[in-house]
Amino acid sequence: MSTPIKRLEIIKNAIELEDDDIIQSQLTRLKNEAFDEELQAIVVALENKNYTAAIRAITAWLQGQRAVTPWRDPQVAASKLELKALEERLRDLIDRRNARVQQLDEFNDLYFSRLGPLMQQILALRKTLAELNLRRQQAEARRREEDYRRCQRYMAQAVEVLATLTQRWRDLPADSVQAAEARKQLQQQSNLIANLLAEALELESGLTREEEPARQARDEANEEYEKYREQHHDAEVRLRKGKDLSEEDRNELKRLWRQASKLCHPDLVADDLKEEANTMMVQLNQAKQRGDVKAIRSLVARLQQGFEPMMASDRLNDLERIRKKMAQVREQIDTLVNELAELEKEESWLLVSSLNNMEAYFAQQEKALHEVRASLEHQVSEAQLESAA
Repeated sequence: MSTPIKRLEIIKNAIELEDDDIIQSQLTRLKNEAFDEELQAIVVALENKNYTAAIRAITAWLQGQRAVTPWRDPQVAASKLELKALEERLRDLIDRRNARVQQLDEFNDLYFSRLGPLMQQILALRKTLAELNLRRQQAEARRREEDYRRCQRYMAQAVEVLATLTQRWRDLPADSVQAAEARKQLQQQSNLIANLLAEALELESGLTREEEPARQARDEANEEYEKYREQHHDAEVRLRKGKDLSEEDRNELKRLWRQASKLCHPDLVADDLKEEANTMMVQLNQAKQRGDVKAIRSLVARLQQGFEPMMASDRLNDLERIRKKMAQVREQIDTLVNELAELEKEESWLLVSSLNNMEAYFAQQEKALHEVRASLEHQVSEAQLESAA
């Protein structure tokens, strides 16, 4: 009821201002809101430019409505309009973010398609090299352990000799030549024991110190290889599904997905609809991954035609809740502005947004990766020869 009242107040003021442009712009909207005979009669009078009858009927209708229509705080309408503007700003930022993410995803899929097999070979070679290096370190650790045990045996023997020499020295007269000679032998044996202790200490620190980084490098190489293989597989699946669509359908899929994601994004809806919006976003993303244009069309139609308004500005009428939502949306806007600024600084985005010749870029990358593969193959061969020696 409040919309026709506001509309007729604008038209009444426009008649008094003799501004026909405002009258005609509001008349178009009033036609869709003429729910009773009195309003329909006002529409007819305005269409016929019978402004004398129109202003009389408008004045009478407004007076009648004011008698039965409860007072509405103008701050509510102002806040709803401000919230709507904030939501539109947030929608635009979400759309920009989605567009950039989509562009990066498409580039990554193309990268996997063009260079994925070669990159997978490189990662497999790195995995092999890391495994060979770990085996070499393990063999070195075993050698060190053998040396450590040998050092222990020598130490035990040296300590026994030291005990014998000590007893002999104690048994000799202090002023004898034999006592002086025994003391020299005792000193030499003590030096030998000190050297054996130093060697044992060095061997102890190397038993695990050198093997652990090699083990970690092996694990990281395995993890990187498996992760890349999964990403490559997923990219191939997406590309195969994309090839099943015509160019027209692919473009429509992108357009509809961006349109639908703006209409039902969880950040844009009232709190009581977030769960439903999340469900729709999941359905939307699943349809996009399947390349299901029909399903996305259906979701867009549902959002545009047969679905209740989901925007908070369309649903909220409590001033406190509206202002709370405004603060929330402002915070989301600040977050997205910062997120976009960070994204646009990233190396991947700087690359994608600046590429003028995609074919030349991939040719250059392929050449560089072939050189990396050749170098790794040489390193693996040398490591295999070393381990066999």
